[in-house]
Amino acid sequence: MDQKLFFPVPDVHIKDLLDWQNELERNQRQQILKLLKKQGDIHQEAALKLLHEKCFGKSLLLNDEKIALFRIGNSVYAIQSVCPHAGGPLHLADIEDIGSTQVCVKCPWHKWKFRLDNGETVFPPKSSTVAKTYPVKVENDGRIFVGFDAFGPSAFNLE
Repeated sequence: MDQKLFFPVPDVHIKDLLDWQNELERNQRQQILKLLKKQGDIHQEAALKLLHEKCFGKSLLLNDEKIALFRIGNSVYAIQSVCPHAGGPLHLADIEDIGSTQVCVKCPWHKWKFRLDNGETVFPPKSSTVAKTYPVKVENDGRIFVGFDAFGPSAFNLE
């Protein structure tokens, strides 16, 4: 079995992530989008911040890699934050059920879809492009840990 180095995700608890399994939480995004359209520029920055914090995946830099975290029920998934197709922001992706208890992220730029469990491309079909995924552990207290094969370069920066 592959040994992984698990890094704690600072300042992010499972309850901080949108639960894509919860219909009420999914609908929250639509309510905030409507609010954004109604409000003037004075409140737009605050509404955008709320939209990005509570209505999508969470993007962060961990062990020198940009990753996106998504929550589905009590499970958390980690995938590279940048779409391998054209560099789109995967942390702003929608989550879609593709059957057989499998889910994917759908890039907001070109609608490419990648499985959250292994990064394989679902759409377009026959693509060999793969998004990097990371194993995740969630402790009983809700703390999140992401696994890596090795330390990132900054771990050895002695400056």
